[in-house]
Amino acid sequence: MNPDRPLAYSYLRMSTDAQLKGDSRRRQLERSLAYAEANNLDLQEGAQLQDIGISAFRGANVQDGALGAFFRAIKEGKVSQGSFLLVESLDRLSRQQVLPSLSLFLEIINAGVNIVTLTDNKDYRREKVDVHDLIISLTIMSRAHEESRTKSQRVGAAWANKRANAGAKPLTKLCPAWLKLRNDRSGYEVVPERAATVRAIFEYTSQWAWQLRDHPRIQSQGRTRVWLFERLA
Repeated sequence: MNPDRPLAYSYLRMSTDAQLKGDSRRRQLERSLAYAEANNLDLQEGAQLQDIGISAFRGANVQDGALGAFFRAIKEGKVSQGSFLLVESLDRLSRQQVLPSLSLFLEIINAGVNIVTLTDNKDYRREKVDVHDLIISLTIMSRAHEESRTKSQRVGAAWANKRANAGAKPLTKLCPAWLKLRNDRSGYEVVPERAATVRAIFEYTSQWAWQLRDHPRIQSQGRTRVWLFERLA
């Protein structure tokens, strides 16, 4: 830690694991590092904030995620005033409705922590937020929420349609190992060699069960108990 340089914290958020496997994490990290170096900030790499696989649409990242922990640390005075929170865009912080998104944004700034959006190098801070800045932030927040709401509705509608047609068409390709989804996705078909293995397992189990039934220790438990071999086999 360099006492002559303001502290900076990088916040990374990805709502799906697919984004983690792709380019999103690397891109966000590189932008944070570049901004900190260009502006003489002491980037706290050991305290990097990450919410991976957490959606901001309903505020899960604020309630239970790393951003929520950082926000509580701000309110408890554990984050120095004049520090910087580096995010790729405001929609990384929140995709909730405008009012809760704006409230989070303003509370962070009013606590003396500056927010930087790395896509446009916009610096939001308590001393210089004006009407134009607020209009920009509100527009971004509103757009982010609408995008997530539309996506949520589309996904919900798609699954509702799948469930409605579940009797005629499989919902997913997931099925027992002795089945597989047909190429036209119209249903499942048996995998002969795997089905044979399953039948063999049941046959062997049945044979062993009948052999064990006459074992003295088993007999001592009494056949009136629930462990009847007819049920096990």
